[in-house]
Amino acid sequence: MLDVDELPEKPNVNTFNSVLSGLIGGLAGLAVGHPFVKVRLQSRELSSRYKGTFNCFVSTIKQEKVGVGAINALVFGSYTYLMQLQAQSQGIPYDETAQNAPLQHVFLAGMGSGVISSFVTCPMELAKVQLQNQTTNTTAIKGPLDCLHKMYLTGGLRYCFKGMVPTMLRELSFGPYFLTYEIVTRSLAKPNQELSGPRVILAGGVAGIAAWCSTYFADVVKTRIQSEPHRYKGFIDCMKCSYYEEGWRIFFKGLTPTILRAFPSNAATFAAYTWTMNLFLSKETITRRTYEEAIL
Repeated sequence: MLDVDELPEKPNVNTFNSVLSGLIGGLAGLAVGHPFVKVRLQSRELSSRYKGTFNCFVSTIKQEKVGVGAINALVFGSYTYLMQLQAQSQGIPYDETAQNAPLQHVFLAGMGSGVISSFVTCPMELAKVQLQNQTTNTTAIKGPLDCLHKMYLTGGLRYCFKGMVPTMLRELSFGPYFLTYEIVTRSLAKPNQELSGPRVILAGGVAGIAAWCSTYFADVVKTRIQSEPHRYKGFIDCMKCSYYEEGWRIFFKGLTPTILRAFPSNAATFAAYTWTMNLFLSKETITRRTYEEAIL
């Protein structure tokens, strides 16, 4: 068995490890906070079917189970890769950026990871929304792949990316997401100081809230476009119609349950991610150095 003291001071962390850790983190976040209640509350056709957040939550849990761990893996893996690219572009050895990476690098890498993930997230969530819009007696769509296949036959590949603009805009929130996490962790622990579990949980929860608040309106528009793809001409048209019909408050509909879920869900995501990366690094204690080397 390898002794911890024999490990190199700065282990070589690669993108593949980050992808696997992101997958574990995503599954943990999914288990803690169910992510699909807001879709039903935001949808113009569905919101009237539920008495409130709790009723919608219970009904959704009973009817549908969808995994999103793969998206988290893509986000964290892309983030790690983009952080490495920025370091290389400046001719800085990778390990030298691990201690105190520039916050602008964190912000740009976060937004970039969101843009990359949106190409997978958009069709995946389009199928999810269409499935959630079905009544219990509807059997026309058998599953996500069948849903996308029918959409492809109807309108081609472009139709499978309905809502791409608001999806990409919403996914830019990963910039504030990772930035907030870094700011909070740096304020709670000095370099080389132990980054304890409670600090990771606090920073992850705050980061999740910051991310959702930054681009929530785009998520509302995305959900409406994907719920009724034939009703709206595009992002701007959906915003105009929604505003004229229901006022500005519609862009914040479902925000309360989303925020309530965001803290525990993202706290669990970062805790599981950090724990898994810690296993890859073969260390038993989470320190500031090992976490930053993992996330970068």
